[in-house]
Amino acid sequence: MALSRRAFLTLLAGTGLLAPAVHAAPSPPRGTFALAGTVYPGRGAPLPGHAVLVRRGRIEGVVPARDVADRPVIAPEGGSILPGVINAHCHNLHTARERRERWLDHGVTAIGDAASPLKFLSALLDSPSGRTATASACGPMLCPPGGYPLPVHSPEHALAVASPKEGADAVRRLADRGAARIKIAFEPGILPRPWPRFDTATARSICDTARRLGLAVRCHVEDLSGLEPALDAGADFVEHVPYRWHDHGAIRPVLGPDGAPVPHYRQLLERMVRNGVVMTPTLDVFTRTPWNGPALFAPVRTFHALGGKVALGNDFPYRRTDAGMPVREMRLLARAGLDRAAVLEAATATAAEVCGFRDRGRIAPGMAADLLMVRGAPSPDALQDPVHIVKDGVFIR
Repeated sequence: MALSRRAFLTLLAGTGLLAPAVHAAPSPPRGTFALAGTVYPGRGAPLPGHAVLVRRGRIEGVVPARDVADRPVIAPEGGSILPGVINAHCHNLHTARERRERWLDHGVTAIGDAASPLKFLSALLDSPSGRTATASACGPMLCPPGGYPLPVHSPEHALAVASPKEGADAVRRLADRGAARIKIAFEPGILPRPWPRFDTATARSICDTARRLGLAVRCHVEDLSGLEPALDAGADFVEHVPYRWHDHGAIRPVLGPDGAPVPHYRQLLERMVRNGVVMTPTLDVFTRTPWNGPALFAPVRTFHALGGKVALGNDFPYRRTDAGMPVREMRLLARAGLDRAAVLEAATATAAEVCGFRDRGRIAPGMAADLLMVRGAPSPDALQDPVHIVKDGVFIR
């Protein structure tokens, strides 16, 4: 019996013979096809037996797989389709080639560079469609003179500002260069003499100017003493999890005898939830240090239980963290109380929010066709070896 074109292509897809032909296509994303299986949209319940419709690099819709009759359908047995993973907090690997080899080829379709020298901003923003991991960039971190990151990183990683006007001017300068986010810090360091931190007026000027320009502010906070001033200034995202507390020269515990965050910390976490402030804990980098312990996990567990949004980022390349699929961060988020659905949302929809990607991180009509297909449920193990990687509608694998 003769097979129809659709049936023939579906048979090839099921045997894995179709993927190499698509993988070899060097042309820009122009294909029309569907990926069928269980669809995990990034937010919301999975949709078994559905297909993601792709045309010219964009998602047309999500429909029951049985209704697709106008295009090739790729449907390996037991396949799951999810948005491309986004590493919301990393550094380095600025060029398109580096992002292709170390991120995209492993299924990380976009990244958030959380502070790099100004000279690399143009390279980060060079994201040829369908050929590299899309990058969101902050440029150098804004800081007071002598403040973090200057004590530990090269001067190129910072722009020092000493007044509200200088802060506002620096934000406008970065916005003009294409920065998608602004990065600041409230970090006293771990030395007997604390590092300088922003005064209230300058920090608010930075956040207010960013907001007027349609940007948002990511704030480095490792010490609990920096969390309240960061929220007072209007930071939208908290980078890292505060795991220590230097309070006016005294070291205080961040956890109480019951192992939960102390009342002051819990109140600040509740405030973050009320204000929609997202946390990117970067547990991977901290668990490779002497600070590894309950103070990393209990605050994330409490924040998540309160309804807070958590994003995935592993702070590559610091402390020997890895490029590629950030499975260790996924497993650590699970250890901090996030179930599989919450980890997937942290790695897709919420990570996109942190980076400022409006058309990535979810499977919905009009979104960029950044997609992964895995066998079985999208667990960290399955994500280490995706069946297919699709970037802007182009098959990478």
